[in-house]
Amino acid sequence: MTSSEVWAQRIEQVGREAPMGQATLKQSTQNLIRQLLFSGAMVPGEIYSANSLAAHLGISNSPAREAMMALSSQGLLEPVRNRGFRVVELSAHDRHEVYELRVLIEVEAVRRAALRELSEEELDRIIGLAEHSVEVLPATPEDPALPYLNADHDFHMGLVDLMRNSRWSTIVSGLRDESRVNGAYRHLENNQGLHHSAQEHLDIAYAVRDGDAERAAQLMIRHLEYSRPHDYPTSF
Repeated sequence: MTSSEVWAQRIEQVGREAPMGQATLKQSTQNLIRQLLFSGAMVPGEIYSANSLAAHLGISNSPAREAMMALSSQGLLEPVRNRGFRVVELSAHDRHEVYELRVLIEVEAVRRAALRELSEEELDRIIGLAEHSVEVLPATPEDPALPYLNADHDFHMGLVDLMRNSRWSTIVSGLRDESRVNGAYRHLENNQGLHHSAQEHLDIAYAVRDGDAERAAQLMIRHLEYSRPHDYPTSF
């Protein structure tokens, strides 16, 4: 199988696993590229052509390039003159900075969420998101992890969204994207790590429901350990 055929197969597989729904062509293309990044089909350090992607998708070059430029502005891709776009690769130090910020911001968010007077609808949604992450776990090591990764993202963002602070949510979403592109979950896919992570979602959701702020915060600190570069000591 040629490299072009492999690339086309990856695009088709991700498209099946993560249907885009109704959106503009640029947004749909951007969503698909994000899924390619998060699934590992596009890897850090490699260069990808907007023209090649457009050809595989059967669309014009313009929306593909616009989508890749948008992801470049978010720090996930970087333009390479006359060649295309390179997937941004974070150093261990970069990943440690992302981890430290996530601990500071996401732990405080879950602590505050547990202290809020949340509605039954809000609590049901958070518990539902946690349960969904368990439901979509890959049944075997050969099954794709992307459905779980998307459910994991939805759960974490659901917690932060309880703060009703759009800037807080935007910051966390950006940090999580950097983590996912740079393989924060890859070491979990070969063992029971994903199952353990999903169970932690439930534990965090129940602590928020019970209003136990300190337990929720400590559970989140433990949960985020997966994203810490292990050649750096934790300071939390």
